Amino acid sequence: MKTPQLEKVAAIEIMSVQWDTARLGFVQVGMMNKRIEAVPALPHGIYLQQYIQQEYGGKLTASGVHLLLAVKDIRINERTFQMSEKAFCRVKADAYISANGQEYAFVQAFDTVLLRGGMDVTGKHDENIAKAVNLLISSSLSKGVALLNTQPALQPKADIKKAQLAARELPILRDAAYVDGVYANFEEFKANNPSITAFKVENIKRRIKTFRDDAAKTPIEHPWGFCLKGELYRCTDDVVFPIEKSGHGFVISNYLQQARRRNQAMLWSAVGGGLIGGAVAQNAMQAHMVTTIPYITRQQPEATALDMETGELTL
Repeated sequence: MKTPQLEKVAAIEIMSVQWDTARLGFVQVGMMNKRIEAVPALPHGIYLQQYIQQEYGGKLTASGVHLLLAVKDIRINERTFQMSEKAFCRVKADAYISANGQEYAFVQAFDTVLLRGGMDVTGKHDENIAKAVNLLISSSLSKGVALLNTQPALQPKADIKKAQLAARELPILRDAAYVDGVYANFEEFKANNPSITAFKVENIKRRIKTFRDDAAKTPIEHPWGFCLKGELYRCTDDVVFPIEKSGHGFVISNYLQQARRRNQAMLWSAVGGGLIGGAVAQNAMQAHMVTTIPYITRQQPEATALDMETGELTL
């Protein structure tokens, strides 16, 4: 693990803009590997800034540059396989650098997932987070110092914070109610504006299918998801599962027990229960993998939430 050149740094400041303000993710406990929430002891921004101060504070120098890290996500996850366990840690942040601590240049959009194997990985998540944060600081400092020599565009910290917070103010997160309909893509979902508002849901050979509510009962091919009676569902390869708002994003309802009961009950009622309700219940309980990490193609992390920038499943 490369150590940051801290003699070049005067300050490392955290700007917490994490979407999930309630938890760091989910971990396994007990013989049955029960999933529970992993919750930081302090609010997100405070615990991370405290860690930065403890780890790096004594190594900084007043004549150095200033790093500003707008942290969007710190997420942990773990899975048990036949002979081992694997822990995953995702850190996602925008990094900025300043020569004077007043005006900052954008350095990079950092997004990495670290993997660690072993027989008992639950106690290693703190080390994984520390390693990922170290990598964030090292790479941002390396790129940022060189960037400052090129006279980059600068912006005040207040403008950066305003833009970062504004990016989270999506209609689907802000509106008091969800519009019923089928979303053709993630953009429609974010806008709370489904393009197909007259539709039906049916169980075809134990797969949930959506159709236009027209005379021809036209199939809706590859929907991103849909909203039915105010409840939200994600569709992937003909599998439908409920999602629930949490903080500034959405978690798969299977991980929120009360939400799962409410969401499933709503869909069973809406589509008539029976075989349809059973198919949805099976989908809701099914584990979904994160398949968008190019360097983790096997034994992938289990998906628990939506990436609110891409709409893909994330850990």
